[in-house]
Amino acid sequence: MRYGDLVHYDPIETIINLKDADDEEKAAALVKSYVMSDNMAENIVNICISQLQFDETIDNKGLFIVGNYGTGKSHLMSVISSIAENEKLLKFVTNDKFKDGMKRIAGKFKVLRFDIGATDMPLRDIILSKVEENIHQLGIEYNFPSMDKVANNKDSLMEMMALFEEKYPGKGYLIVVDELFDFLKTRKEQELIKDLAFLREIGEISKSTKIRFMSGVQESLFDNPGFQFVARTILKVKDRFEQIIIKREDISYVVSERILKKDDNQKAYIRSHLEKFSSLYKNMAERMNEFVDLFPIHPAFIEVFEKIYIAEKREVLKTITNLIKNIIDEEVAEDMPGIISYDAYWDFIKDNMSMRTNPDIKDVIDKSSIIEGAILRSFPRPQYKDSAIKIINALSVYRLATGDIRTPIGITVDNIKDDLCLFIRIPEFEEDFLRTTIETIMKDIIRTVNGQFISYNQDNQQYYIDMVRVGIDYDVIIQEKAEKLDDDTLNRYYFEILLKVLDWNVKEYVPNFKIWEYSLKWLDKNIERDGYLFMGSPDERSTAQPPRDFYIYFLNPYSKDNRKYIKNGKKDEVFFEFTNYDEELESLLKSYSASMILYDSSSNDGKAIYSNKADGFMKKIVKWIKTNIGNCFSVSHNGVTKRILDIARGTKREDETIKDYIDFVASSCLSLYFADKYPDYPKFKVTITRDNREAMFKYGLNYIAGQKSEHGAKILQTFDLIDNDGNITVENSKYAKYFQDMVNSLPEGKVLNQDDIFVLENEVEIDKEFRLDGEWVALILCTLVYNGEIAITVNNKKYDATMLSDLAKLAPNDIVNFSFCDRPKGIPINTLKRLMEIIGLPTGTISNPEKQVEAIKEMNKKFDELISEAYSTIQYVTSGKTIWDKLLFNDAEKKSYKDELNGFISFLNTLKRFNTPGKLRNFRYSKEEIEREFAALKMINRIQKIMNFVNSIDAYAVYISKACLVLTDNNDWIKKVEDVKQKIEDTIKNIDNVDLNAAKNDVINELINIKKEYIDIYFDEHRKHRLDYKGDEHKKKILNSSKFSNLRRLKSIDILTGSELTAIEEELGKINTCFSLTQQDLETEVQCTHCKYRYGDKNELLVYGKLDEIENKIDELYKKWEKTLLENIEDHLIKDNINYLNDDQQKCINEFIARRSLPENIDNLFLSSIKDLLKGLDKVEIDSKEFIANITGNGPVTLDDFKNNFMKFIENKVQGKEKDKVRIIIK
Repeated sequence: MRYGDLVHYDPIETIINLKDADDEEKAAALVKSYVMSDNMAENIVNICISQLQFDETIDNKGLFIVGNYGTGKSHLMSVISSIAENEKLLKFVTNDKFKDGMKRIAGKFKVLRFDIGATDMPLRDIILSKVEENIHQLGIEYNFPSMDKVANNKDSLMEMMALFEEKYPGKGYLIVVDELFDFLKTRKEQELIKDLAFLREIGEISKSTKIRFMSGVQESLFDNPGFQFVARTILKVKDRFEQIIIKREDISYVVSERILKKDDNQKAYIRSHLEKFSSLYKNMAERMNEFVDLFPIHPAFIEVFEKIYIAEKREVLKTITNLIKNIIDEEVAEDMPGIISYDAYWDFIKDNMSMRTNPDIKDVIDKSSIIEGAILRSFPRPQYKDSAIKIINALSVYRLATGDIRTPIGITVDNIKDDLCLFIRIPEFEEDFLRTTIETIMKDIIRTVNGQFISYNQDNQQYYIDMVRVGIDYDVIIQEKAEKLDDDTLNRYYFEILLKVLDWNVKEYVPNFKIWEYSLKWLDKNIERDGYLFMGSPDERSTAQPPRDFYIYFLNPYSKDNRKYIKNGKKDEVFFEFTNYDEELESLLKSYSASMILYDSSSNDGKAIYSNKADGFMKKIVKWIKTNIGNCFSVSHNGVTKRILDIARGTKREDETIKDYIDFVASSCLSLYFADKYPDYPKFKVTITRDNREAMFKYGLNYIAGQKSEHGAKILQTFDLIDNDGNITVENSKYAKYFQDMVNSLPEGKVLNQDDIFVLENEVEIDKEFRLDGEWVALILCTLVYNGEIAITVNNKKYDATMLSDLAKLAPNDIVNFSFCDRPKGIPINTLKRLMEIIGLPTGTISNPEKQVEAIKEMNKKFDELISEAYSTIQYVTSGKTIWDKLLFNDAEKKSYKDELNGFISFLNTLKRFNTPGKLRNFRYSKEEIEREFAALKMINRIQKIMNFVNSIDAYAVYISKACLVLTDNNDWIKKVEDVKQKIEDTIKNIDNVDLNAAKNDVINELINIKKEYIDIYFDEHRKHRLDYKGDEHKKKILNSSKFSNLRRLKSIDILTGSELTAIEEELGKINTCFSLTQQDLETEVQCTHCKYRYGDKNELLVYGKLDEIENKIDELYKKWEKTLLENIEDHLIKDNINYLNDDQQKCINEFIARRSLPENIDNLFLSSIKDLLKGLDKVEIDSKEFIANITGNGPVTLDDFKNNFMKFIENKVQGKEKDKVRIIIK
């Protein structure tokens, strides 16, 4: 798919001339071709048209159209002025909002259009001369007086407009001026003040005449720093002018709707294409519509374009037109976004030679060209070279968008990624990976130009072209220095590089000598041996003390003595010589050496550059050596010289380092020498290094002490100290047998000292027989301790088979430096028999040597069982268990039991250490000690009996405890509960002396009876206070009865005492129903879960006979209210009012009087009839308590006082009312 297939390309190539609108045909074309966004249309309608119109009286002002070169302001002014002059052009407007707004001014103006060129004339003379010329053409004879003959210009303009309106009544006069901003920028201060004063007058005259003024400017005058020196005058102009700013969004709209217009199918294709890449760029997904509309132009193109300051016209629309023209026939790559951003503008700037007349632009172009040239020549990653050039172009463009090219402002890595839509083919299609790749490219660019022209601002994390720093050709300086270096200098820096190759950064063993302690893996035995590494000659061997197993030399590459050293080499020496390299490698070595020397001698500014240069040379050298390691070094041992490749052919792995490779070669050379020196050394099952040697010894020791691990097993396997099942044994180990025989051969009472085993050789202790290192001998001896064959004394303390855990906790060095070993005593059979008897095991097995292993297993199994029982007992004792809300064990008992049981557990764990026949030789407890410790079994048994007893009654106790909170007033039942509680307490106190089963059964039977009695009591009370099913149906019948329903309706009549019915309703509400409770429910819950009946609650009503009583009350109240209504209706004051009711109401009342009873169903008609009839009555409600208080005075009264109080109280209540209409109601 080509770009041309994805857009309806409509180029904007013509520069709009304002005067073109004077021609009607050209004006029509300008209106037709203008594309306008709704936002722009709204601004024009609200600001521009509002100020131009003269139908409505407002404070009209002049207008400025603000927009950069090439943004379409001349086009816009042409469109507005053309329609203002010719109403017929409205039909060509495409934006409806703009069209509707323009109707207010369409065809209502005569228009003068002109632009200002290069001139020294005052602005007044320019404008008035053009106006004068134009009005003459319009048939108006008027000449403006010269500036020196007027006090102001408004009077003459008003005179001119008076003549204009005579000639063209109803018309306005629109003056449209272009290029005003460029003109004003050329004016001197006093000239500019006069020009601005005239502009102010033009703005003011718009208010009182039909003159209108509109001008296009590149930048706003009002906040422009270029006019700060006339700020006061500018403020006066600002008061008389409005401005419309052509914004970036308006330009984007023109680009998308004119140059790059697309139909829905094209947009769908572009959206689908861009969505593949949206995860790489921030905000692309959110701004997808904008990206699609502007495709293939990036939205940032226009954003940055706005900021660029250059003297020449920056015609954004024309630039975009040209960019699209160049790619319109190209294919859109499927695997790239295909978006053009502002970096593309750099070619336009470079190719425009006129721009070089601006010194700032020239400097940026020159520096950018240097950077670009360096990248094309020396960029270290060719695959990223195109991306690097694109970034440099973007930095160059942005350098011109910061106002001052020397300001440390630029763009971040995220700006580069997102605002350029920079796409790099990367292995992982992720935003973070792309960002990291761009960071790498930026670092490579800076290295390529020695950090001279591009800088990084730490504060804002922006990269920018640095126009302040001056460049130096460091490469030439390095080359000159490299040609003067001597051999010693080259040797010194060669060794620096060699250390990098080996990744060797260890501190020198001897200060100021290139000698290091070194460990080399003895491949045949899988253990490192200690030696020395030299960078230089064997002349310095004596400096390295004490002597060690080997010496490795990397000889000086620039030396004539190497052959001599190799010829006289010893068996423990290996020589590496750098012999096979090319001129390019030698040149790199010299350049590296020169860079480092210059680094040491340069100032701060140069240090970083020389360091970067040296780093680059070093990387190339290291890479070359690593690539050619097999051929570039020769290796010599015992006078025989070979290439590394000949020794290590086919052995190097992909993950192997150069040091590993060198070590392999050196070890291969020394292998026979090591074998001669240590003939009985075993091959380790796991690699032993200087760093892990102590840890591996600990693994082996911990295995012996019971903490088994894979590493520990492999260490012991090395010396044949465990069998195939992982059990420790010394039967198959020649090393263990040798040392065991040494101990066994000792006379009675003698010990085996360190000196009997070890010899000091080159400050290292090794055993005399096998030449093993001290830690391995110590480990073998600890295995013999485990088996009970020996005891070992360390730091004046003897350790036997029962103390291996303590032994394993010692520092490895302390164990290696043990004092002596000796034989332990025999097994105490009689004591062990008593132990087995106490724990319930047959005693004969321990006496038989062949069955001792089995006996030990059974003992340890029993010990584990007892430990578990002891822990369970402690947990129970300390758990805070209660019975009847009382703790089973007080704090003193808890502490005593816990301490004694913990001591018992500790003792059992100690006995478990004797888990081999050999360890039993060290068994040191007497029969008495064992019997004393095992007395704890009685305590465990007692507590378990208590636990058994309490657990059997606990559920009953919990239930009855809750029931006691309910049945608080039943003294007989509570007495039975207290009796059984006392029995339980007595049983627990005497648990050792009671028949547990009999005691349990006795107590449980009593608890069952107490619980059953409670259930019977509660169930009976519940039945008395709750309606059963039949009672509930009776209650429903009352509630649903017609009488009750009628009473509830009659309650709204004022003269009836509604409180009586309320009392009945409340009484009914208190009668609760529950027929769901069963005695089975009360087996688990002490109260009814259905109705929550509370035993003994005074608010709970006895329901028996209550419903009949309420039913009688309803009947009585019904008759009472019936009588009250009849009496009041038949009152002579009321009865006469029946005739005033409507027909239906009269009929209803008359039927009631005739029937002498209430209707069966009281409806709304009956209620309304009664209420309307009784409306004239005056109801007086009297509270019964108030009545009594006023009549009796809260005490006895005489008959006369009673009468007087009564009358006084009543008179007070009915004061001001018609007594015949008063009806008193006592509440």
